[in-house]
Amino acid sequence: MSSPDSTSPAKRGLGRAAAWTAGWLGAAALYLLLIDTVDLPELIVAAGAAVLAATGFELAREQQTAGGLRARLRWAGTLHRPIKKVPSDIAALTALAVRQLVRPRPVNGEFRAVPFRCGDEPKLETGRQAMAESFGSFSPNTIIVGVDAERELILGHQLRPGGGPEAIDVLGLGGR
Repeated sequence: MSSPDSTSPAKRGLGRAAAWTAGWLGAAALYLLLIDTVDLPELIVAAGAAVLAATGFELAREQQTAGGLRARLRWAGTLHRPIKKVPSDIAALTALAVRQLVRPRPVNGEFRAVPFRCGDEPKLETGRQAMAESFGSFSPNTIIVGVDAERELILGHQLRPGGGPEAIDVLGLGGR
């Protein structure tokens, strides 16, 4: 097995270019999704913002200031789950807000902890936990507080409690 320093400069350059391009594409797509317009001035700003974001991403990746995160490609196959929950969560939280206006309660929601097995590979575990926390908080009803690796639990808060462990570990990464 070769160390990162033993790779050829050409291979390192290709890796950097691929990572920068992936960062640029992701940032540009997110910008376009957020602004929801394709006017020429906005496209120019989007390209510039994506350049800055991709450069920052690549600098952080090269310096490993992002903690050396790693992920598995198969985890991306579960990213549709939190998106599918958004419409039903919006409807449920709208009903909860109306109920709160009519019959206020001092406390709404609850904290829930569900099992989240942790492994031995630190970089991979950091990436898995980061995905579980960030995408688990995508839908408006659930906010993931964090993963307790020592107790092997993922902690989340739901305004409208419900569902099994999959309601907190939305991506299903806790079972690895």
